[in-house]
Amino acid sequence: MLLGGASFFLFFFYLYPYHLYHREQTSIFVLSAQTLTDYLGKPAFLSCLVGDFLTQFFYYQGIGPLIVSALLLALGATYYRLLYRSQNWWALIPVVLLTLWEFGKLCSMYYPISATLSFMGGGLIALLLINIRAHLHSSKAVIPLAAVCVAASYWLFGIGAWITIIFMFTYLYRYIFLLMIVEAIGISIAAKYIYTIPWDEAFIYPSTTQFDTPNFERERILKYDCEYYFNRVSKLKEDDAAPQGLLPTYYTSLIDAKQQNLPPNLLSRMKYGINALFIPVAPTTNPQSIYAANELWFELGDMTLAEHATILGMIFSPHNKGSRALKRLAEINLINQDDEAAKKYLRMLQKTIVHDDWATERMPGQQSERVQKWLAVKRSFLPKADVIRNSADVQTSLCNLLDANPNNLLALDYLLCYDLLIKDIGSFGNHIEKYANGYSNHRLYQEAYLIYAIGKENLLLNNKKIMITPEVIDEFYQYTELYQSDDDNVEQLKQKFDKTYWFYYHFAQKTINP
Repeated sequence: MLLGGASFFLFFFYLYPYHLYHREQTSIFVLSAQTLTDYLGKPAFLSCLVGDFLTQFFYYQGIGPLIVSALLLALGATYYRLLYRSQNWWALIPVVLLTLWEFGKLCSMYYPISATLSFMGGGLIALLLINIRAHLHSSKAVIPLAAVCVAASYWLFGIGAWITIIFMFTYLYRYIFLLMIVEAIGISIAAKYIYTIPWDEAFIYPSTTQFDTPNFERERILKYDCEYYFNRVSKLKEDDAAPQGLLPTYYTSLIDAKQQNLPPNLLSRMKYGINALFIPVAPTTNPQSIYAANELWFELGDMTLAEHATILGMIFSPHNKGSRALKRLAEINLINQDDEAAKKYLRMLQKTIVHDDWATERMPGQQSERVQKWLAVKRSFLPKADVIRNSADVQTSLCNLLDANPNNLLALDYLLCYDLLIKDIGSFGNHIEKYANGYSNHRLYQEAYLIYAIGKENLLLNNKKIMITPEVIDEFYQYTELYQSDDDNVEQLKQKFDKTYWFYYHFAQKTINP
């Protein structure tokens, strides 16, 4: 059994840590009297309280795998103790199968460890009932005892009440066993009205799924999200060349842009078009992606759109809360100098064990010098003009940022790359002439500006804001000559110029209508 526990730990530590990180980020445990009251308003009071308390420690590397493996080990030990009396060593077979079943469910994104605690707690109450029954001299006393145990099991462990009943099958008279089933059904029906929860939850709370298996593709996507959150982007370098999936491409592009490397890699990652630069916040977008959309706007300096994506991502997440979202909302309001709103979030975070120090360092009036310097830098990127706009109007939002701070190179790269992906050469030329200031000499921009200049019949290219090398001009004339020839030369163009913006401009399908 210890070998099994070690195997579970190694699995979650090396192969599957990001699912556990994600659970901590989408939950929060606040140490307050109100928290206790909230848990009393649902079944499975004890398992949910302990489960959520333990989940907060998933924030620390290695602690999540340790907690999960210990719970699985304890669950297996409980089941083995229950089954050993009737099956001896053969009990290992069902115990292993039941533990692996629970392990699979723990590999889902949002399956709570409180459910595992419920299964274990129901088994422990069954053990207690068995031991007490062995010392009872009257069979009549078993009926009220069993009734109390089932009721207590439901209140403390929710679905654990059914585990209590199942493991009591061989230790009770059949009519008592049937009475326990009727009682559990009656309690579940009553809970639907008392706790105002749906029918399905009333019978299985707090379990959220009955079967799952490890999903390594989802784990790979969560890796990008979590490592960016922890500022450990060096771990993502192995997939930087050709990230697969919308979120990995989005985060890789953002990391590139912060290092001023977005233009050289733009066309090699155009599979998802502009959605890989600006994740759409729409009804069809999943909560994880909606929340991730805030990361770019936060880096760019648009706190309105960052707050919009953060709140929507939290609202549509399964638990409608999360430590990561609260930290971001606190940062946004601090940058906006709305101290009262920021304190609301910081006070909640101060009542946690894991994020107390983080919140205290940022509390207005107590901010460290490091935080004050960071806030000064972030505030310098805030837009200075109030603009009525649609949240999907990317160009207006970016221009507003650049008007406020022309040195916002991140916003400049995203604006120019957005123009190029939608093939809006007119806007690209206007934006580069207005905002470039000698910065934008990436080859991609040179290639695109040649198209703009030809359209304006400005063959001399006297604009000093972008310098075009003779090599790029020579290749442009070669491309133009081949493109305008009468031959069917698409394959030739692809062989020689497939990595250029000219080829993309003429042959790639538009990502959206500008």
